[in-house]
Amino acid sequence: MSFSVFDRGEGRFDLMRGDAEIGWIADRAIGFGGFENPAAAHRAAAIAHEALTGWLARQRRIDAAPRNAGALRVRRNGAVEQLTLGDVSVGRLFPHGGDSEGDGEYAFELLLPPRVSASISAAQVMYLALMRRGVLGERMRGVLLV
Repeated sequence: MSFSVFDRGEGRFDLMRGDAEIGWIADRAIGFGGFENPAAAHRAAAIAHEALTGWLARQRRIDAAPRNAGALRVRRNGAVEQLTLGDVSVGRLFPHGGDSEGDGEYAFELLLPPRVSASISAAQVMYLALMRRGVLGERMRGVLLV
């Protein structure tokens, strides 16, 4: 299944797998959705974050930080579930799609560091990591997220 990016203007892009929308880029935020629960979205965010961190290190020609699968934590701040590294917020988890009863799907969004302008390339790196790890499976087919 092919991965495509569609420019929606004003810094927003839709990320598509075949005909299904699987994610988005909005300014510095890159998100993927369609996960069945918050734990699955958190796992996917950790995979995407690890891939993104390695890619950013290669772009800057520096050594990547040591891998630490448990480093990306979820911290509730009011109604928002923030993804944090230590005390720094790097993204969020949230319900996305479905109804208000909590039966919907979940999504994650990661923020690119300031001064990183290659958001489409970063989204491709994240997508490939999610595909390699089997996180974007059959459940994602045909899902319209927005």
